[in-house]
Amino acid sequence: MTPAARPVRRYPLVAFFVLAYALTWWVYPLLSISPLIGLLGLFGPALAAILVTAATDGRAGVRALLRRAVHWRVPLPWWLLALGLPALLSLVAAVLYVVVRPGSALPLGRLTALDLVLVVLVVGEELGWRGYALPSLLERFSPLVASLILGLLWGLWHVPTFFIPGTPQHGQPVVAFLLLTVAYSILLTFLWRPTAGSVLVATLAHGMINVSQGFFLAGVDPSVRYWLLVISYGAAAVVLALLLQARTPRPVKVPAM
Repeated sequence: MTPAARPVRRYPLVAFFVLAYALTWWVYPLLSISPLIGLLGLFGPALAAILVTAATDGRAGVRALLRRAVHWRVPLPWWLLALGLPALLSLVAAVLYVVVRPGSALPLGRLTALDLVLVVLVVGEELGWRGYALPSLLERFSPLVASLILGLLWGLWHVPTFFIPGTPQHGQPVVAFLLLTVAYSILLTFLWRPTAGSVLVATLAHGMINVSQGFFLAGVDPSVRYWLLVISYGAAAVVLALLLQARTPRPVKVPAM
């Protein structure tokens, strides 16, 4: 074992988050040049997960991690939930916007090719967050507590973009965003556990969170949009949190491919 690997093996989860932040945050100052550069940062969590897993569990561990990214044998209802639940909650937020702004029409937008590409590319995040971090947290905490911790750390991973001029998040309410990522985390854990830890299902749900918000809340000021989403996703997260607590925890095992 090399000296550099010893702290990783001793504190693998801490090492993962440190690496996930470090491998992404170097990109953020370049976002003022072009937001597209941020696509590089999407793979920071995945690379961190692979590096830590290689240091702690070797090639066999890395193969097991990557299997989660291609685990598609999931009952159809969970695919439909991953696709439909984020869209429904974004639609609820759009309806709330119309309610608080009488006379406004539903602020619908349109999907672009980049939106569809991002649905796929968020696997770079999900291999880290739900592929590595969530299973590790569940070894120590309940599903709800693990979701809360991961949601907060996931949100903090994005925070530098709120202070970089030229980025879509610049100057927007950080607190609302952190509340959102915690709510997202609960939703994704709810979908992840019955699907044997499928990163594909988590990726679809994560992608739909992004796409549906861009479609149903196009043109809404982000400072308003974030809080509307906090209401809709927050209400759903409370219900899902109760369901997570009520269900008997079971070890998540990915079937052999």
